[in-house]
Amino acid sequence: MHLEIGPLRVGKPRVGVALGSGSARGWSHIGVLKELEAAGIEIDIVTGTSAGGVIGSFFAADAIEHAEEFAAKYKSPRVTLSYMDFSVGTGGLIGGKRFVGFLEEYLPVRKFSELKRSFGVVATDLSSMQEVHISDGALIPAVRATVAVPGFLSPEVFGDYQLVDGGLLNPVPVSLARKLGADLVIAVDLDAHAVREKAEGVTGIMYRTIDTMMNRIRLENYKSHPPDISIEPVLHDYGFLDFHRSPEAIEEGRRAAREKLPEIKKMLHRPLSRSSRLLFNPGSIPDALRSLSLRQETGSATTGSSKETDKT
Repeated sequence: MHLEIGPLRVGKPRVGVALGSGSARGWSHIGVLKELEAAGIEIDIVTGTSAGGVIGSFFAADAIEHAEEFAAKYKSPRVTLSYMDFSVGTGGLIGGKRFVGFLEEYLPVRKFSELKRSFGVVATDLSSMQEVHISDGALIPAVRATVAVPGFLSPEVFGDYQLVDGGLLNPVPVSLARKLGADLVIAVDLDAHAVREKAEGVTGIMYRTIDTMMNRIRLENYKSHPPDISIEPVLHDYGFLDFHRSPEAIEEGRRAAREKLPEIKKMLHRPLSRSSRLLFNPGSIPDALRSLSLRQETGSATTGSSKETDKT
């Protein structure tokens, strides 16, 4: 419980988790979240980028077991390929229809307003070259947008917006968690233990190039929006498309979360006695950054500081 008097809020902090990008390594988010739940850590706000947005959507819907069930189906690289609808002329190697089909089958809700926890994802608008936050409207298009790795998965287009992977500008969305009201933010950083390796092949070089840029941006973002605690799974030899290795990624997520539990519990037991508004300064976000609401019935998008009701 907490008491709010004007800008001052006293009592239990709102806890947010910021789930980072990482492709197949994103399975480790399942392990982290399940370990936090098992330890009695109550999560109020969830934000995610790319793979973190996918797993975060299931957790916010109280359906993390659905994501784990789907992960268990990946037994080999051949299964991974079966979920890829290779396409030409769509702006990416993969069209994305099969990914949307997975979300429609396993994710039990369709709108942000139906989720059990506050949730938001980060995407990048190629048209304006700006970061956008989506926490309202249609859920599945938003999740599909945040995973659209340029060149691999075709962009999600809404009106003038051409949305791709949010990891290009905000790989670990701590700032969005603050924006949605989190007092204490636990980051799950899948790139904290990157190793030196030589990229091979055209696709290998392309994705290594993207990872290099994202890594620098991640470190720069931490300077202005540092998390209170960072959980850092170690998955050195886990490849971009190693989705069939979910058991070890989930277990590593559990291990990494357990390692930080004493620190998390210590912080949670400190009474909150500061202005929650001081924890996140909206002025530190560029004016060009927009909050995007996707309206499912028309395929249109609206922007602004206030939420717009999703009509169905």
